[in-house]
This record gives sequence, C-alpha cells and structure tokens, in this order.
Amino acid sequence: MSRRRGPRGRRPDRGARRLRLLPGPGEDEPFVDVREDGRGTLDVRVDREGRQEHFRFEVTAQHVAAAERSALRSWAVFAVLYGELAAFHPDAVPARPPEACRRVIDTILGDTDAEVERYLTLMNRRFRGGLRDSLALLCTSDLSRSEDREAFRKRLWFGAEPLIIGDEERSRRAQEAAHGATARATAVRQAFEPYNDALLRAEDDTAVRRVIDLLGSDPVVSDFLVGAPAHRDRHLTFASGGEIMLRDGEVRAILFHIRPTETAPHGFTGLGTLIPGLSPDASRSQVIASLGDPITGRTGRHTTHSVGGGFVKVFYDAWAGKNAPNHLKLVQLTADDTYATIDPADERCPGCADLLVRTAPEPAGAEAHADVDVDATIAALRGAVAAGGLRQAYHRVALGDLRSLHDSGLMEHVEAQLGCTLCHRYLCFALHRDADPTFAYLSLNDTYRRTPEPVPPVEQWGDTARIAREAQRPEQIATDGNSWILFARGEQLFMNARCWYSAVEGSRLIRLEAAEVRQYERDGEAYLSRLQETINRTWTSDDDPWRARDLTRSGMSNEEAIEASPDPAQRE
Repeated sequence: MSRRRGPRGRRPDRGARRLRLLPGPGEDEPFVDVREDGRGTLDVRVDREGRQEHFRFEVTAQHVAAAERSALRSWAVFAVLYGELAAFHPDAVPARPPEACRRVIDTILGDTDAEVERYLTLMNRRFRGGLRDSLALLCTSDLSRSEDREAFRKRLWFGAEPLIIGDEERSRRAQEAAHGATARATAVRQAFEPYNDALLRAEDDTAVRRVIDLLGSDPVVSDFLVGAPAHRDRHLTFASGGEIMLRDGEVRAILFHIRPTETAPHGFTGLGTLIPGLSPDASRSQVIASLGDPITGRTGRHTTHSVGGGFVKVFYDAWAGKNAPNHLKLVQLTADDTYATIDPADERCPGCADLLVRTAPEPAGAEAHADVDVDATIAALRGAVAAGGLRQAYHRVALGDLRSLHDSGLMEHVEAQLGCTLCHRYLCFALHRDADPTFAYLSLNDTYRRTPEPVPPVEQWGDTARIAREAQRPEQIATDGNSWILFARGEQLFMNARCWYSAVEGSRLIRLEAAEVRQYERDGEAYLSRLQETINRTWTSDDDPWRARDLTRSGMSNEEAIEASPDPAQRE
C-alpha cells in the first residue's frame, strides 16, 4: 500500500461523510462516501502503468450500517479489494473483474458475521498465506503507526502475491534480486579493498600511506602504552572521522566514527562512498542490505560482516528494531574476527583505559619498559569499583587481598579479575613471585582459559580482621542439584529457588525468616523443596508475595547479592 498512490483529487460531496475501512488509514486505502440519504459510494483508485484507474461501487444504507457496525466486515471488504481486485500493488492485475468483485462485496456486507468468517476461511486457503492471520494482526495493531501498517501490508501481500504474479515473473524477479546483491557485494568489496590491504602493515607501508591519503591529511597523533608487559599503541585520528590504530608498529584496525567526535564534528563524511548507498541515519536492515547478511550464530546488538579479506563490525548505540533509523555508531575493520576477543574500538574506553599506574612517565621507543606502581594501581581499581565502573569477579582474588597473598609467598601468582561495565572487557591484574606484575585486557572467553591458582586458607596469610570477614562470607551448604541452593552467612540462611514457566526461567533469592529456619531444622531438605514449589507457583503473578523478598541483583552472583544485602537489624 504505497503512499505514492491515493485519492488526493476528490473530496467528499457536500453533506457527505467519509467512512474509512481501516482505523488510522493513509491516503491510499479505500473509503466510502456516505450521503445524507444513508447510501454511499465505495471508492478505490489504482495506479497502473502511469495512469490512474478509478473503481466505484454503489452501496446501500444497509451495507453502510453493516460496515460501521462490524469491524470484521469492513476489514473483509478491504481484504477483498486487496486480494480479489489486487488494487494495492503497481504490478497487480485484477484477479477478478470489478463486477465479480462487487458481488463479493455485496455478499460480505449483506451476510452475517458467521458467513463472513466462512468466506475468509475460503480466502485463506486460496491465498496460501493466512489472510485471517493478517486480519488477526490487524485487530491487535495500531495502524496509525507506520511499522504496524507496513507489517500488515507485507502480510497481506504474502497472501495475494501467488494470485497476481506468475512463476515466470517470480523467477525473473529472483534473478534480478540475485544479480543486484552480487553487484552490491562487488561494489562494497572494492570500496573496502584499499583498507583491507593496509591491515597488519607498518605505518610507512605503501598501502597504509594510501589509506592515510584517503582519510585526509594532518591527522592528530597520539602514542601511549597499554597493559604490562607494555604494548605501544599509536592512533592516527582524522578530521574526516576515520582513525587508524597501530599496535607495536602494525595496523591493527581502521575505524570509521559515524557519530561526531572532537576531531570530526560531523562524523565520518565518506560513509556513502565506503558502503555505497548507505547514509549515517541508516537502519539495521539497510546496513544488511548493503553489506550482506552478517555472520550467523552471534548474539549482541552489533553485527559482523565478512568483506573481502577482512571483517567489518558495525556498532549500534542501543538495542533497536531492524527498521529503526539513527542508531549507527561506529564501523570497525579488522583482519580477524573479534567476536570472541576484545575490540580495538574499546582501547580508549573511558571506564577502564587509564587505570594502570606506572612509576615513571612513558619512555620513548617501541621496546620501552615502564614499571607498574602496584599500590597506586590497586587504589585506582578500587576507586573504579566503588564508582560502579568496574565489577569485581566474586570467585577470584579480591583487590584488598592481592598484597597480603603476594607478600605471604604462598602463591606463584595472585590475580584479580574485574569486568568493565561500559566496554565489557575484563581487566586481569596479577602479582608474580619471580616476575614483574602483569596487567591485561581480556574477553570473557579468554578469562575462562586462565585457570586460577588455588588460594591457601585465609588463616595462613590474613590478619585477624580478614579472618573475621571470611567467616561472614556466604557459603553454599546444600542443594538438590536442580531446583534450590542453600547458602549460609554466619547464622543467617539464604535460599535460591529456581523458577520457570514454559520456556522462561528465573530465580528468587530470599533470606529465610526465623519460622522458615525452624521448619528447615525440623523437616530438613524436604521443606526446602516444598518452599521452592510454593515460590515457583506465583513467580509470574502480578501479586507474587515473594517478589518483595527477592535479593537478586542484575549481573551479580548469588554470593555477591547476599553480601550486598543489608542485615535485618540494619534494615530495621
């Protein structure tokens, strides 16, 4: 139902009122002009081969009343005009002549709703696509919203298309679409080719100099050390919105900042040339149409596409529908797929990029070495945790224990892991018995590959206060292996009750009250199983009585949520 077509030239006759067949219509839907005597004219205009054809059907006062009284019948008239007359597609040829279509409309408006239901069932079989599903969608949609209108239009066209377009025409269109996709893929590959050639090359390489010429001149250059052992990063940032990132003298990534930056106040100005036909306000579906389907099997709001010899990762600023515009943020080109690793684009994350403190200013030279100021780094990391920028991994060594464990000499290496809440990288800070401290940024996958060294009992290395705190840490003391886990913190008991409804799962983490503790002491684990069943029964209910007692916190483990919960005395 293209908005290019519509009854723009005709207004209702004097004294007439206009009855739309759909709520919240656009200009191109059919309508009925109802005259003062109650009778009316059903008006349909269709654009065909550059000319407009006008179909008009006289309807009686009883027909008008039926269309106003029964939404089902007015929608059925619209569906007939769409499917039988095929009025709303530029390539459509009427499936029936207007006279036969008029007889069908008379039948719909003159029969009962039950007869209309039976007729729509017949139409559904004939359309092979579920016309009644389309009408059901219409009943729950707000057609004043363009997305709902488009979804309804596509659903109806799916049903009517087999009646309108033959197999030969459909095959021709499929070939045209395939040729168009091939041509777009070739154009994109050629546009990215000079950038792909520059990946993993030195800055003075001819391919890299060519990219510098493409992005502009006089870039802003920044050099800094990253991690320990230190890597030297060098960023060339251009006013065009492009950026070349080098690590240890080799091009690691090329970035195209779609959003404005300090260096590029208008964002990347060459997006339409880099990705032919794409504009900065493009939607996700438009990006896919230009770059091709993303690599499948991925989760997350960003998409990765294989282009030529490299990987193009498109960053969006938020979760959004596929047709929602203005969410493009950044385009990143790398030689390797960064799905299971960290992204070069995160190297300047404001939440975690500058937390490593060194004992001296950064020395010059690619092989330069800079010592780590351990105490200052621990203080910086603890400050970021307190501010909410970092989350400390519960089952790893705490920042406050790093020095004590290292000084005890009981471990070869002591490592703390912290996750950044902005870029979602993990910071791994380790002190070694016979080597310098290390500081690395890793992905979640990589952290699983780092097997931690067992931590000796706190009594062997902690002071009196630390030993006392350890006694208050939550400890798992019982579980049935499937539906509940029991934790203890000092004298208090906590239960995590698994909950599920159909394919949806969750949990409730509650502190057992005195009466519940007595029941557990009397009946044992059988009581906890009954309690879990009770919690699960009302889990999805709006008046769930256990919701107010739930200690679960987003992103926290059970132990972290228990430690973060106040004691009953403090709550009072």
